[in-house]
Amino acid sequence: MLLLFGAVALAGERPVTRVAPEVSVDGISVEQLLDRQEQLHEQLTAAMPQGALNKPIRVELTQQDRTDLATPTAPPLRIGVVKSIRPVNVAGLGHGQSDGVFEDTVDGGFTWTMAISSPEAEGLRVHLRGFSLPDGAAMYIFSPEGNAQGPYQGVGLNSDGDFWTHTVFSQTALIQVRHEGPASVQDRAKVRFVIDRVGVIQPHRPFAVPQASWPDNYCDNPSCVLDANCGSVAPASQAAIAKMEWISGAFIYTCTGGLIADTDNTTQRNLFLTANHCIDKSRAAGSMETYFFYTTSSCNGECPPWPSTPDGIGATLLATSRDGDFTLLELNEDPPSGTTFLGWNNSPIAFTNGADLHRVSNPNYGPQVYSHHEVDASTGTCTGMPRGEFIYSADVEGATDGGSSGSPVVNSSGEIVGQLFGCCGYDCADVCAGAPTNSTVDGALAFYYDDVAEYLDPAGGGCTSPADCDDSEPCTADTCVEGVCYNTWAACGLADGCCGPDCNSTNDPDCVACGVTGDPCSSNADCCKSCDKKTWTCR
Repeated sequence: MLLLFGAVALAGERPVTRVAPEVSVDGISVEQLLDRQEQLHEQLTAAMPQGALNKPIRVELTQQDRTDLATPTAPPLRIGVVKSIRPVNVAGLGHGQSDGVFEDTVDGGFTWTMAISSPEAEGLRVHLRGFSLPDGAAMYIFSPEGNAQGPYQGVGLNSDGDFWTHTVFSQTALIQVRHEGPASVQDRAKVRFVIDRVGVIQPHRPFAVPQASWPDNYCDNPSCVLDANCGSVAPASQAAIAKMEWISGAFIYTCTGGLIADTDNTTQRNLFLTANHCIDKSRAAGSMETYFFYTTSSCNGECPPWPSTPDGIGATLLATSRDGDFTLLELNEDPPSGTTFLGWNNSPIAFTNGADLHRVSNPNYGPQVYSHHEVDASTGTCTGMPRGEFIYSADVEGATDGGSSGSPVVNSSGEIVGQLFGCCGYDCADVCAGAPTNSTVDGALAFYYDDVAEYLDPAGGGCTSPADCDDSEPCTADTCVEGVCYNTWAACGLADGCCGPDCNSTNDPDCVACGVTGDPCSSNADCCKSCDKKTWTCR
């Protein structure tokens, strides 16, 4: 008969958990967001005092700035620079302001508007410190062309008076403070903030072109990179992925990340997975913008010059580590409705040779692309990135490039099993080189799962039936007990002749050869007892 070792996993053995995807239910639709932005832009433009555009603060890029942005560096990819400006110090508003234009409104309130421009910008965002507005007042940022973001109220986005605004995609950004009437003299005096830095995103596409006609290095996508709308990727993967942009130090960076579900189906947390080498600090997470549904209009359709959907801003860092190169965040704002929280699987896949992997990412400055990979369990590894902690794969279709970092990689069931670290090989500068020259490398969820389990698995399991727990190992019995998966060993001589935990092939003729303590392993089936998923050696 088949013997199980109770409802508790063996010492050191972790339950296997699989989680299904969830459709976002809390956000509003992209259409509603666009309508809201259009209405806001109309209101801000109508309230803009005459002459507000006449004397903008100009922000110029230096030759060193251009060189810094054009010079390849280690990931993440730089897309813009942070420029210090003469501080705009507002300590109360009224007529005669040295910066901007102040105007009383007919309802007894007031507006103040100031312009910032950079002739080389694709997008602009503004840093504020000492931010404090009275009740009834709000700040907005908008462009002449139609972008509009806000309101920023009270002490700002981070609740400490120090934050970056959203990006507006234009060479000109307008900052407007509005106070609907009636407003007192004291209200005017309570408006306080300092504008001291401007983020300038460098333009890369002067006009929209079909993605299929992109020549090598145009729009920063080599010819082997595939439009996601042409690939065999599931729509759920596209709906989970967001282009990320954030500020750290002197630069603006970009990566890719994706929404990830947890096991608690009674609530929906805005969990978001990306790479540690992208974001590993709370301050950077606070400035992060996410752009969902940034894609072409159709297969090989127009390449949009910038994200056309309104973005979300800010995230809270939950867990991060260089080991496995992961960062788990919680977005401060709900993603748009129609987005998907991808499911996941914490079973190890790094040693499953030939296993299919799929990915959607936003490389460089562009829309979503698709790539298909196969796990390569025999290729060489790079120093400091052992197999098991990382998943090595060969490109089958498409490719990744700068800005793809952090993009979740899913198995053939559409479950997240890791996220992109980058390339390991002899010519990583050649995105299209592929195997055997280069391998694509992902941090393995199976490796760092214990570090994120409290967020991904607050229910302590997530299974509803043994089918949810199938780890594809013939030597284990898969059971689900009170929402927790257990993959326990069979007794000696059973389950296709595999060794149970008390077997040893040298003293039991029914047992096949199995690894003893210290032997290398890729799964429990390789060992007489179990495989340590941290060291990938037998216990």
